[in-house]
Amino acid sequence: MLPLGDTTILGNILNIFKSSGIEKVSIVVGHKAEIIQDYIKNINMGIDVSFIEQKERLGTGHALMIASYYVNSDFICVYGDLLFKENFIVSLISKFKSSGSIAMMALTESDTPEFFGSVTVEGSEVTGIFEKSDTPPSNLINTGIYCFKKEAFSYINNTKISPRGEYELTDSLKMMMGGGNKVMWMPLDGKWLDIGRPWDLIDANMFFLESVKNYVSKDSKISPDSQIGSPVYIDSFSVIDSSEIISPCLLSKNVNIGTSSKISSSVIRKNVKIGSNCTIENSVVMEGAKIGNNSFISFSVIGENSDVGKNVILESKSEGTIKFKIKGELVDSNRTQLGSVVGKNVKIKDNSVIRPGQKIESNSII
Repeated sequence: MLPLGDTTILGNILNIFKSSGIEKVSIVVGHKAEIIQDYIKNINMGIDVSFIEQKERLGTGHALMIASYYVNSDFICVYGDLLFKENFIVSLISKFKSSGSIAMMALTESDTPEFFGSVTVEGSEVTGIFEKSDTPPSNLINTGIYCFKKEAFSYINNTKISPRGEYELTDSLKMMMGGGNKVMWMPLDGKWLDIGRPWDLIDANMFFLESVKNYVSKDSKISPDSQIGSPVYIDSFSVIDSSEIISPCLLSKNVNIGTSSKISSSVIRKNVKIGSNCTIENSVVMEGAKIGNNSFISFSVIGENSDVGKNVILESKSEGTIKFKIKGELVDSNRTQLGSVVGKNVKIKDNSVIRPGQKIESNSII
């Protein structure tokens, strides 16, 4: 449900399914299922979406065990927190249909396969699937995108619980291979993102902007002296006063930008107010946020309804790699430019300077 351009990670996957000719989708839901269900009910996806409840979160294999009661055909399976190119699903389905295999995995090369687990192959066939290891046998990793024959359920439903207490889909795939079935693979075209860390949300939106189409609503109000790049997406009722919008950018509905501001490579969600002489670069600004005059926002996420005061600077550059606190521990982001992730309803007072790599909890006053 994380924001991606003017949609969400899940909404983007469903849009890709629709454009790929898929007409029926089942979503396995568990924790806070009502949020996902309400979201789908309030948007018109143009496809048939149903929900399958997973009462206990016992792994990816377990999710498909439950789904087996409702799915009666060959199927595609995609984890709900992924980002990939729009045309990939059509290619995957086409190759799977001609492969004669029980399953097909989408794989991609990684510089850090030890964080994901790895897969070995011979030609177009998968030969081994390995858990996370300091010495992975391959730099190919599983992306969480699959095609399955309906016969795969006989293996999935007989998968044993793993040492970490889950039914692993990778164990099911190993059983298929052990039963003499071919599991094939194809490389994932273009970039792939597993949205698991705070800075991944920035990367995901920058990736999304690569495919943004130029559109300026007739209901927007843009002063003649504003400089508008191409491609940019500017939705209805947005107001831009003597400012510069450098492509690629996406401005949702009812965005108000004051004089002499510069917005570049950023996603600005609906009902955002940005003051005069502001600079926002490579950032995501959520619904209802306010940014005061003369503020500088770089490689950051600003949460819903947060209020950034005047003359605020969110720094992003560092001489060394920036460490970010996740679940109470400092994690190396392996990047030298990363700003702040600001939660919902945060108040940052005038003249504040926030150093790189900060997490500001929701409802905080800084």
